[in-house]
This record gives sequence, C-alpha cells and structure tokens, in this order.
Amino acid sequence: MSASGGSGQVPYFFLSYARTPMDEDTSGDPNRWVYRLFDHLCEEIFQMTTLRKRSDAGFLDRKMRLGEQWPDEVSKALATCRVFVPLYSPRYFDSEHCGREWSAIQMRLRAHTSEPPPVIIPIMWVAVDQRSMPECARLIQFSQEGFWPDYLRHGLYSVAKASSQRNKLLQATFALARRISQVAELSPLREAQDMPRYTTLPNAFAGYRGKRRIRVSVVAPHLGNLPNGRNPYYYGMRPHEWNPYRHEDNHQPLAHHVTEFARERGIGAEIGPLDLPDGEDGIPDQPGMMLVDPWIADMPDTYENLRRFGGEITRSYPVVVPWNRKDKETSAAEPRLRRALGEAIPGGQGEPAVHEIGSLDDLRREMPRMLERAFNRYLRTAPVYPPPGGSGKRPRMIEPGDGDDERQD
Repeated sequence: MSASGGSGQVPYFFLSYARTPMDEDTSGDPNRWVYRLFDHLCEEIFQMTTLRKRSDAGFLDRKMRLGEQWPDEVSKALATCRVFVPLYSPRYFDSEHCGREWSAIQMRLRAHTSEPPPVIIPIMWVAVDQRSMPECARLIQFSQEGFWPDYLRHGLYSVAKASSQRNKLLQATFALARRISQVAELSPLREAQDMPRYTTLPNAFAGYRGKRRIRVSVVAPHLGNLPNGRNPYYYGMRPHEWNPYRHEDNHQPLAHHVTEFARERGIGAEIGPLDLPDGEDGIPDQPGMMLVDPWIADMPDTYENLRRFGGEITRSYPVVVPWNRKDKETSAAEPRLRRALGEAIPGGQGEPAVHEIGSLDDLRREMPRMLERAFNRYLRTAPVYPPPGGSGKRPRMIEPGDGDDERQD
C-alpha cells in the first residue's frame, strides 16, 4: 500500500536543510532566512500551478528534533513529495537527519525501473567545496539558470540578507520555483510503498568528515621585536611560535594546540597571518579565531591597529587572551595590560570583549564553545555578493519581512 494515492500527489517539494542552533551571541532565529526562502518558493509555485492550497506546494520541518524518530507528517512528506530540494551548507553534510532524509529519497529513486527522474534539485545555500562533498551529492548537477555568475562560490544565503541584492534573490527564487514545478509535473518521483522510518534508514553521509575550516591568527611579538624588558623565553622567531604556557613538558606553540583541538573535532585548521578587516567592508573570507598576547599593549603599531579595528575584530572573530599566573612578569603587569586591552578590543552588546584562559586545560574545555562562536560569527558576517560597478554604499542587512512588498531597482 502506498503512502498516499491519486494524481494529486503533494507536496510538490520537500526542503531539506540543516538547522543552525541558537547562539547566545545572536538574536532571533538563525534559520529565519531558510524559512523566508521556503515561503517565497511556495508562493511562486502556487501562482505557477493549479494547486488548490498554498500548503501543497512545499514541506519544511521547522522543529528541532531531539529524538530518533520522525513525526508522521515528516515521514509522509518524504514518502510523497515530488521533488527533493536539499539546501547545501557545511552543516548539511554533518547532519544525521539530513543524511537519513537523503536515504529516504534514494530508496524511492531505486523503485524506478527506468532511468530515475532528476528530482533532486540542490541549492547552494552556504558555499561548500563540491570536491569535498559526499559522492552521492557530488554527482548531482546544479542548475544555474536564473542565477548570477558567482552563485556557487558565494551561495544563495549571501544575497538573502542584503536589501541591495533583492532582485538577485527574487530572480533566483523564481527560477528555482519554475524548475521545481516543471520537474514535479513532468517527471515526478514515484511515491513510496511504505512510510519511511528514521531508525530503519542509513545516514547517506555516514563516514563523511566535514571540510569545515578555521584560520587561527596570532597577534604577538617575536624575538626580533619584543617589548623592552620582556622575557624572550615564551617567544620564537615568528609570532605564531609564541607559547605563553611553555615549560619543560610543553614546547608546542599555543596556535599549534588550538589547531590540534579543532582537528580532534573534525574541523580543518590552519595558522595564518592576522587578517584585519579593511574598513566598513572588511569581511573575513573564512571563520577564524584570534590569539592575542597581552604584551601587544607595549607594541605601539600593532596596538594602534587593534584600537582602530577592535570593534570589527570582535564582530568577526572570537578573541582569546591567555594569562599565565606562573609568569611573574605578566602577573605584575596584568592591571596595566588588561586596561590597555579593554580600550583596544571593546566587547559587543551582551558579549565579552575577549575570552580569557588561564591554562591549556582551560583552552581545551572552552574550545567547543569557541569553535561554535567562530562559525556563527562568520555566518553572521558572511560575504554578500558585491554589486557590479564601483564601490558604493554598503548593503543594509534586513530582517525577514522587511520591505517584502518593495522592489528595489
């Protein structure tokens, strides 16, 4: 017995996405841009078709599932949807739920005796290197009709947030809705014979290690430019060789420990030069974390740069400041260094200016939270696709529903 029957097979599409968790550093639902895209797609498809209800156009599960089972409405939508629309992002291929949703669709595709219809229509939401995707996703081709040239490099999310890019978003949404409607009506996916169950389906992405990457930047002196009188014991020939917790059993630089902790969690990490935001439009090209030696307060040029860009830095990166109570020189200067850092690196509203650690054990304990903040802050400041021509006014970030009835030329 099929999951449902009749020629009125609905929904037309199932939007599969990885939910972004709430973060104490952000306000509002971080998934609101996904919901807005879904609503626009449903509206366009409803206008293009003879569907009697707008809700028949698409299905999206808005609830965060903590258990290991799908509600009946999710199972039914996976069993009857005509088209499957995965929203690619770094989180997507790390998601157990998304991997099992993909398996439910693959199970239905295997029921087609002839060549399976092209019913998986992926959307690049946040850019993912296609070479690093699981093979099942890598084999699916993108349709770029209606999209701007750098769509796959930037992702649809990059224009969803910017009011100045509204026309691009509308054009892309219309093209996606038309493609979904065409496939749904001309070559729909055959309905499942039985309702798919979460626990009986494998994770299609099992064994995949996400290629999320983070850059670790170090702001510290080296042996060639130490502040007057500073003990050289903790420093090396280059800034990233700084090790504030050096002792006979620990000769590895602090940045090395950070990259190792990140890799233990399946995140690629690299040590790179300080990437200071360049004025209003300066946005990092990948997530990052900044390690700052308190003694930069005695390095006039570096300190002045931090004063100039401190607000942008804390908006883009978690800033980690280590203190070593066993370093008597640092302990004696701590009040002065702390005041100087507070002036150079101001905190954002409701969040600390810096994250202080007192030992490598502290760093290890705090790393999961730091990494999550690094990725959340990067997504919050993700690069928006630049408008053609010369530089102009910076795009204004809008909230869903803001100016929905206004078309900007």
